[in-house]
Amino acid sequence: MSEAFEEATQRVYDALTGGKPDQVRKIIAAREEVLERYGPLFTPENAREIEEHEFTSFLHFRNNKHWSGLDRSIPHLTSDMEELREGLSVLVDLSKPLAKRTTAAVRKVKGMGKATATAILQVAHPEECGVWNSTSEHGLKALGLWPRFERGAAFGERYDKINARLRRLAEAVETDLWTLDALWGLIDEETQPSPNLQIDGKDQEAGDPAPEDTEAAARFGLEKYLQEFLRDNWATTELAQEWALHAEEGEPEAGFEYPVSVGYIDLLARHREEDRWLVIELKRGESTDRTVG
Repeated sequence: MSEAFEEATQRVYDALTGGKPDQVRKIIAAREEVLERYGPLFTPENAREIEEHEFTSFLHFRNNKHWSGLDRSIPHLTSDMEELREGLSVLVDLSKPLAKRTTAAVRKVKGMGKATATAILQVAHPEECGVWNSTSEHGLKALGLWPRFERGAAFGERYDKINARLRRLAEAVETDLWTLDALWGLIDEETQPSPNLQIDGKDQEAGDPAPEDTEAAARFGLEKYLQEFLRDNWATTELAQEWALHAEEGEPEAGFEYPVSVGYIDLLARHREEDRWLVIELKRGESTDRTVG
């Protein structure tokens, strides 16, 4: 075992055994309820017959009790239910290699990104499959455990390596992959925490105190709205003429809250013709009215 992995394991263990916000405790406690409710839906046989309302209910935080934002992709995911059913049946089929079936699923189903695909896999196969989203990616990078990939590696090939790291880490601290995924927002207190952690159903940065005055709360909300507005309406901005929001296979919104070892980039875009990158950072919490820099 390498020294880096030992240090990473200790930090995860400290998060596991230390104090936790109420919301994290609720996520951990909800594991059996969610697995019992949704696990039977995500078998190869049942996925082929899944109803739209059954599938979309899982994507809402109030039901999956763990992941927020999955419901944003509902219009794309359900635009062709037959394609969705076929893609889901392939995704959760343990008789096929993990790398091949995950790649096939995200290529087949419109809107099937890494966060949605791997959340489904965690519920379908909780002992075998961990979750890859911007929060876990940031955590692995902050711990120095992010794997190297071959140039041009397919989505499933990348996930296969990431999942191996997640499983090894969970085994080392003797916890399950659901609980490990709930800990990522707590593990690295020295760097910017996940912007995706929900507190009682509301977006809030992990470890940050709730805004105590109306002005601060309104400013934070405005900046968060601006970030999401730019993401959702990128094609209508002047920047879109030369820059495209970064996207990868299985990660259509990879450029939104892009995780790096020291935190998150609010928006990351790539020049359409040249080998150049554009980093957009919102000036959260500053007294000036200049919010983009």
